[in-house]
Amino acid sequence: MSRRGERGYVMVALLAAIAILLLGMGAAAPPWKYVMKDAREEELLFRGAQIADAISRYQRKNGNALPTSIDVLVKGKFLRQAYKDPMTKDGEWRLLRPGETGLAPGVVPGAPSSRPPGAGPPGTGGGGVATPTPSPTPTPRASSFGAGGLAGGVGPIAGVASRSTEESLRIFNGRTRYNEWIFAPGLPRVIGRPQAPQPRQPGGAPGAGSPRPQDPRPRP
Repeated sequence: MSRRGERGYVMVALLAAIAILLLGMGAAAPPWKYVMKDAREEELLFRGAQIADAISRYQRKNGNALPTSIDVLVKGKFLRQAYKDPMTKDGEWRLLRPGETGLAPGVVPGAPSSRPPGAGPPGTGGGGVATPTPSPTPTPRASSFGAGGLAGGVGPIAGVASRSTEESLRIFNGRTRYNEWIFAPGLPRVIGRPQAPQPRQPGGAPGAGSPRPQDPRPRP
């Protein structure tokens, strides 16, 4: 066989090896769409947490009052910038009213109470008799994020959530859709997936978490 023919076979074998290597790398690498979605999801977690922390700082400085817009947080230097929702094209958040976040309106967990000692619970007089509590009227102000979840885009903002109903890659506080990811002061931010229960071992042997059967025979 001529040397030229040997070089031809070597080149064919080398090209085949490169093709197989590229196919293997393509199968191992995650799809580009998945990578982009993962990055936007990370940004959602960061931005939502920044807004929730800004609302908490605003409340601590303003006697548990809630901000009326995202712009108020930015202008008061509680929030670095008016972050947008990274999961939607227009970037508009779903703004949440008090009571839509799972917390009582105007409550800051861990904040000191301004009520005098010996006073009854909120909404009661000194003797514990219930009295009507007037609701404060927030100053209307439009937000640069649009109406969100608030009528007309004004009113106290207790938290934010994405408008996207897309299924998420991660589980956030047990939720698997972005519009169910609520960012608000005092709410936990548990990220992950629930652990599957361990199955019982075959043959009746107890698995993890299963009680060990006791020997009914009396001990000597």
